[in-house]
Amino acid sequence: MGKKPLEVLKAGLARLKETIKTRKDALSARLFNKEHISEEDEHWLDNNANFVDEDAVVDLLDKASNYERGLERLNSQQKVLLEKLKELGGGIKKVAGHKRKHMCITMSLSIK
Repeated sequence: MGKKPLEVLKAGLARLKETIKTRKDALSARLFNKEHISEEDEHWLDNNANFVDEDAVVDLLDKASNYERGLERLNSQQKVLLEKLKELGGGIKKVAGHKRKHMCITMSLSIK
């Protein structure tokens, strides 16, 4: 049996945070020590390393009385984040891979 959808999202969020942890920690330490960081690093901290929106989506679905009902309440931007977290958490299979498998089966059946 597969993971529950919320578990997949939480795993995706954890994986996303883990991918940026080293750089974020290093920059945060420099800021804590009142060292200068580049504008590019500041921008990265404020945007790519900021997971407020992703945390909010997972929290909203976690607190929803029903997962499906929680999905209905998401706006389009939140749904994009949801798909990103699903993919990172291992909850989305690549469609192209499925199509290739299907074509191979079809071709092998037609050859016989």
